[in-house]
Amino acid sequence: MRRFVLLCALSACATPGTTTDSSTPKQAIIFQGEKGTIYAERPRASSMTFAAPAATVWLATKKVYADLDVPLTVENLTTHQIGNQNFFKARQFAGESMTQLVDCGSGMTGPKAASYRIYMSLLTQVDADAKGGTTVQTTFVPMGQDMSGGSSDRIPCGTTGRLEAIVLDRINRVLVK
Repeated sequence: MRRFVLLCALSACATPGTTTDSSTPKQAIIFQGEKGTIYAERPRASSMTFAAPAATVWLATKKVYADLDVPLTVENLTTHQIGNQNFFKARQFAGESMTQLVDCGSGMTGPKAASYRIYMSLLTQVDADAKGGTTVQTTFVPMGQDMSGGSSDRIPCGTTGRLEAIVLDRINRVLVK
């Protein structure tokens, strides 16, 4: 019996080993308070590989951003990243209704994306691959803001994946011409 008590006491004191992998992306925290934490979904990049050199794809990507009327604030050849981390549009973007691109939830009048100002981060990574082609990854992170005067806070929104597909498709069309 003493062995059992001793074994129980030792196992109660032992804590399981934990390992932390700093390379694993963690979810973004939207809200943290006394009642808990609300996490956002991690942004995911949409990617496509093109049978063209990275320099050619870079120029095609610049043209697509210009055609979409997205001012380039990030144009870093060293990190192979191009885009804009903070711009906004309302109601329509890339020839589509904002509700086709963004999900900010619904209110009494319908989808919030239809009436909110949508702040966006749209970044594209252009990397040469080992086969002479280029892999392109586009990441879109939207946030919505109600401009009717109720609140000035931005809320996290989700992407439908449509805008990322539009960007990649347009890059492909520029390269085919």
